[in-house]
Amino acid sequence: MHLPNIEQLRSLATVGRAGSISGASDILHRSQSSISIQIKQLEENLGLQLLSRHPRGVSLTREGERVVGYAEKILSLMHEMAQISGHGLDTDTVRFGLTEEFTVGRLPQLLRQFVEMQRTFEIQVTVAETRQLEEQLENGSIDLVLGTTADMSRTPVVRWTTPLLWVANRQLRIDRSKPLPLILIAEKYRTWCWDILRQLDQAGIAWREVYSTTTFASVFSAAEAGLGVTYMIAECLRPSLRVLDASDRLPPLKPVEYGLFCRMDEASGGALKLLEVLQTALRIPGK
Repeated sequence: MHLPNIEQLRSLATVGRAGSISGASDILHRSQSSISIQIKQLEENLGLQLLSRHPRGVSLTREGERVVGYAEKILSLMHEMAQISGHGLDTDTVRFGLTEEFTVGRLPQLLRQFVEMQRTFEIQVTVAETRQLEEQLENGSIDLVLGTTADMSRTPVVRWTTPLLWVANRQLRIDRSKPLPLILIAEKYRTWCWDILRQLDQAGIAWREVYSTTTFASVFSAAEAGLGVTYMIAECLRPSLRVLDASDRLPPLKPVEYGLFCRMDEASGGALKLLEVLQTALRIPGK
């Protein structure tokens, strides 16, 4: 068996985290064919199938997940060795602001991947409400913001619409003879919630608040524990949760529009690169 080289490991790790060869191509600035060839060579060297290919893209096999774990450790050690030897690269810090709902999806993993694969950039993350992030963007303390377009006065560089879904634990079944048990963000932090409760009232659906919290992480924990029904954007779904369908007889929710905001005239190279990576990885359409 030939030992894998660093570029083969980097290609596999990037494809695994981006979820597609095209996404990895954008991150690494290499052609899709060269990445595919390197991963094929790595599979042949190891005698393992590392990627499962399907119409929507690719995903890591169980063996691929294990190899990626080793690859990330090796790449991290290589970076540390370069720093010790005095050949480390100067880094720019990208100050990125986002709303809390995205912290419980796959975005944190994507940010970690960005730092690991783009060694010339570091990320400083601020989590806050969109209006607060806009203030920081305008005063120059943040470079790039992911937030709702409804709460920003600035025009986004790119925008996209995502479904807002009713979700619950996979085992939870709604008892129509009782008020709908709701898991909600605490009253002072509610944004979408007032419209959602109004829709329930208009549909004549009785409801009761069974769990109130100030964080989306707590909302997830309560929903996964089966305490009740809640709502979330599609990007935040987890395998433990199911999307309620027409049989549950709940009113459809209005989609939410998000945008990536940046002061383009003052944007650093790191901010522009992260914007490009986010647009690809989150599958955001162009303007």
